[in-house]
Parts: sequence; C-alpha cells; structure tokens
Amino acid sequence: MYKQGGIKLGVSLYSYQDNFYFHRHDLEGCMAAAAGAGAEGIEVFADTMMPEWPYISDAFTDKWYGLLYRYGLEPVCLDHFSDRAMWKNKQLTDDELYERGVLYIKTAHKLGCKNLRVLHHEHIGLGISPYRLTDAKLVERLLPAAREYDVMLALECHAPTTIDDPVHEAYLEAAERRNIPYVGLQADFSSYEYCVSTADIELCVHNGCSRGVLERLRTLQRDAYFEGRPFVFDEVKREFDKMPLNDCDRAYLDMSIPVYGTSMKYMGVTQYNGGYRPTDWTQMYKTLKDYASKLVYVHGKFYDIDENGQVDNMDYPKIFDALKSGGYKGYICSEFEGNRRLNVKGWCDEITYVNKHHKLMRKCLEA
Repeated sequence: MYKQGGIKLGVSLYSYQDNFYFHRHDLEGCMAAAAGAGAEGIEVFADTMMPEWPYISDAFTDKWYGLLYRYGLEPVCLDHFSDRAMWKNKQLTDDELYERGVLYIKTAHKLGCKNLRVLHHEHIGLGISPYRLTDAKLVERLLPAAREYDVMLALECHAPTTIDDPVHEAYLEAAERRNIPYVGLQADFSSYEYCVSTADIELCVHNGCSRGVLERLRTLQRDAYFEGRPFVFDEVKREFDKMPLNDCDRAYLDMSIPVYGTSMKYMGVTQYNGGYRPTDWTQMYKTLKDYASKLVYVHGKFYDIDENGQVDNMDYPKIFDALKSGGYKGYICSEFEGNRRLNVKGWCDEITYVNKHHKLMRKCLEA
C-alpha cells in the first residue's frame, strides 16, 4: 500500500473484460482479482457487470458493500458511457441522454463512487464515433445533479487528446461559470505512447498488416524517443516507400483509417485541432507535472509488458515522476487494453498482466 504523496493504486474492472464476458469470473471474481493484485480501489462498469443495471436495488447495494468490505476495496469510479445509440432503431435525444447522465450520477452515489468517468465527445467522438457523444452543454446540465450527489464528473483526456488540449476548456469553463466545481480532468496514459505497442502489432498483423513493416516502425519510433528527438514520419517515409507494402500497411502508415481502433495518430503523435504534430516529450512530461495537482483521477493504461517488466510503449518511470513531483493526490487505476489485441493469439491472461502492472506501478512510486 503506497501512502506517500497521497497516491493510491487501483484497478479498472474493464481490465478483466474477457474474464467476465466468457464467464470465467463474475463481479466478485473480478473484485477478488483486483485485491489479489494489491489494489486499494476499483473502477466499475455497471452497464456490463451489474445485472440489475440501470436500476440498482437496495439488496444489490448491500451485497456490493459487503464485497468491498470482504476484499478491502474502495469504490473509486463508475463509468458513464454516452449510450446515445443504445437502441438499434433510434438515437437518444439530448434530453434522454441527460436523463441517463443523472441516472449514472445517482448510481455512482449509491455505490459510493466519488468519480464518474464521462465518455465525452472529444474522447472518441472526433472522427471515430458515428454519432455525437456527451458534450459540454450536456455536462453543464448535469452539474447541479453532480453537486447534489457529490460526484465528480471526470473528463477522460484520452489519445488523441491530452490534458492541455483546448477541447476540454468548454467543460471546465461551464463549471467555473456556474460556480459548481464538479468537472475535473482525468489523465489517461494513452496520451503518452511513444511507439506502436507489441500488442497492436499482433492485432494488426492478424488483420492483414505486415509484421516486418510494423516492427520497423516501432524500432524507428523507439530510437527517436530514447535519443531525445521527435519522431517525424515524413523523415523516414522514403524507407517505407521502398518496402513491398500491402493495402493494410498503407492504410496504417497513411493514418487514413484506424486498424481496430489503432492508427498512427495513437502512436507517438498527438492531435491538435484536427492536425498532427510530432510530440515534444520533454514538454509533455512538464505539462503533466504542471497539471498533476489539478487532476481528479488517472487511468494507468497499458497494452503489453516486456521481459524487463516495463510497459512496452510508454515511459512509466517518467510518467510517474511527473505525477509525483507535480503533487497528484488520488488513484491511478490499471486499465489493461492488451486483452482484445493479444487474444488473437489465444487466451490472454488478464489477471497475470494486471498483477505485473501493479508490481511495476509500485516500483515507480517507490523510486
């Protein structure tokens, strides 16, 4: 258990999604796995893992608090999905989505979660989702309910955005203007990927990309990062033009389409106002340090862990150093997303991966 500096470690139960989906573990099993990793808290997905959703009974609530007590866990965050497309034959209106948002807030309060992760439009809506997600106007409407139930609306700053991206200003401005300080920034480590992950390589090869092409891309990105210079694809494009690329390779390298949710825009470049720029990593870590004390919650994203026990495409020691030295006080919850990439090779042991991740995070905190 890490107390110095006020940072605690938890697990997003999203990390065990395949274990739950394939009925290897129920909700209690996932909670037990988190406790086994050494977690102090959990992030929960009521939509997926609570059969009574969207109306949680008092009987289930009693069971929930009993499980928290049994495994020594604290409820950290409930996830709000902008399920505007929850029905096949229609899109929810803004009023209907607002009502769903209030329901999420009430459920978070009932389950003891102080944070509600908001899947907002700038998270994945930009150029990815076919419909508009929760936006600043809807979040502003939710602020009185958030205050009433004492639940923080945590905006996930997820690649292709970053914590200092201007797209989040409208949300923060609304909270300041209304004098209802219940919107905060939630950092996600996806913003700090400096190269393509080995997990992404496995998935993209399965979907038709050439292993040699992606491994060469990964090598060039890693070389640039560890040599302290930005990775600029145009500078190495000529090398790839000489390779026998297939259509999937070209699509991946040209950033024209994502390959199962991954593309060059997630790999060492950051989106600003629809364009892309090479990442200045020194500035990225400085910005994280500057914002650390203002963050309300953090997702410890990871996809794969290498033979040295390190996340294979993010610099965890530098990320954690920025958070510690910047004065972050709150939870960092493991969010394993390698499962739906690595499982193309067979069963991915999510529990082992999360256990390794917690070992790494504790090492980073104690450094």
